[in-house]
Amino acid sequence: MSNSQLSRRFQAAYRYSPIEYVTLLRLQKAKSLLIDTDHTIDVIAELCGYQNGFYLSRIFTSKLKISPSAYRRTYRF
Repeated sequence: MSNSQLSRRFQAAYRYSPIEYVTLLRLQKAKSLLIDTDHTIDVIAELCGYQNGFYLSRIFTSKLKISPSAYRRTYRF
């Protein structure tokens, strides 16, 4: 199966491209770690498969419209 065919089938089944789906999974894990741990953004980024905390912060903010630190302050009990 070609890459483009796999991508089309994946998107038909899950409504997201493979890259978008992986990003959603990574951000879900990042949100969970922000709430449940005291790890720094750099450590969370590494645990979620991102290069560094700055890149995680850029993706997090662009997709969720809130920064990781603001998310942690808002949703942590």
